[in-house]
Amino acid sequence: MGKRGPKPQFTDVACLNKDCELYGLTDQGNVVGNGTYISRGEKTRRYICRHCGKAFCDHTDTFYHDLRKAEQTIDLALKMSMKGMSIAVIADVLEVQSASVKRWLARAAEQCDKVNDTLMTNLDVPKIEMDEMWVIVKKK
Repeated sequence: MGKRGPKPQFTDVACLNKDCELYGLTDQGNVVGNGTYISRGEKTRRYICRHCGKAFCDHTDTFYHDLRKAEQTIDLALKMSMKGMSIAVIADVLEVQSASVKRWLARAAEQCDKVNDTLMTNLDVPKIEMDEMWVIVKKK
């Protein structure tokens, strides 16, 4: 029987419990592995915070958390929507319910708002320059 080797150290993982004193802090030694499971055909790791006892996984607080369809299918639906296809057509092509596509789009919009709130803070840029910047980003 071979050696298992040292246990992996999860120094780059932070506790996701907002009530925990170590919330968002990495390299504290409080997060340990808590097993793995298969979700949508891929291995997902579970963690537990030793400080607060909260368990979480790789997908917690991400766009794909608690979704049952494969990430590639959801990504394709979002790309089709960006190209101007209607929700009914997307649902037809991907053979899913139109309610699912609507839910994915709403979740994507919510995630984009979170990213904007995080990244677009403390900017000393006039509104006109910000609009021009978005036009440049949109072109690329």
